[in-house]
Order: sequence, then structure tokens, then C-alpha cells
Amino acid sequence: MIYDINDRNQFYSVATAEEELKTFFMHKTSEGQEKAYEENFGNEKYKFPRKKVAQIKLYKNIFLISRLTSKNISKSDKIKLLNFFNNSENFSWGETTWSLDESEYILRFFDENEVEVGKIWLCLEGCGMTKSIPFSPNMKYGGLSQLGRKNIKEILDDY
Repeated sequence: MIYDINDRNQFYSVATAEEELKTFFMHKTSEGQEKAYEENFGNEKYKFPRKKVAQIKLYKNIFLISRLTSKNISKSDKIKLLNFFNNSENFSWGETTWSLDESEYILRFFDENEVEVGKIWLCLEGCGMTKSIPFSPNMKYGGLSQLGRKNIKEILDDY
């Protein structure tokens, strides 16, 4: 049960580096913040998940059994997903108010030592939102664009 709660929710603190706070979050206006994001689209330093990914697993966000729903993402779809999450055209600047428990899926990204290096919650039906750890400016505020909704559906359709 503890594993399920840790997989499905965020019960841990994620420290944001001081440099990132200054670069992305210390702006007086949303326009200033958006400009900072745009200036860093494609910046290798902030590509998701910032570490080499050996494997991606997809989980359904279902209470108590999320781990039992785990599916390994193929190597070709792994590349597609990493490209998807690092392409700002797949995201919009729209409203992103939602709760993690509304997400249908969770993607967990692992390195070659099977250590989790990134996590994304996906709320596709109805809200079209994502939340990622670590943060990447390429994903704007996490809302999927129309193109992004279409692209993510095509990638995940077989799972």
C-alpha cells in the first residue's frame, strides 16, 4: 500500500534550485515568467528529466493497484515520449488547476540502475493536464495543446 501511495501521489518535497527559482519563478508578472520559459525552450540544461533514461513505465492511477497495472514502454515509444515532453508545441499556456488524483496515468522514468529520475502525471480525459518532476520550461505550465493531446494519444494508444 505504501508503494501505491508513493507512486500515485506526491508526498515528498522537491527542492527547486535557487538558480531556477530566480530564472523561472521570481517574476512580477505572468508575462515575465512566460518569457523566461520561452527563452529556455530547448535548453539542454532543462530537458526533461535531465538525466539519461533507460526505461519508462506507465501506470494507471488506480487506488491500491496502480503498481499492478505497470507496463513497460517500448524503446521506440520511449524516444517518442522524451521528444514529446521536450517539445513546447505540445503544451499551451492555459489554466492548469487540477489535482494529481484526477490523473488517469503516471509515467515513471528510470535510469540504468532502476532509480527513478522523473515522473509525470497525465490527466488526459477532460482536463488535458500534466505535472512533472523535475520541472521543465518546455512543458510550459503543464497544459496540453490540441496538438499535444493528439500526439500523446497516438503514443500511448497501444498501452
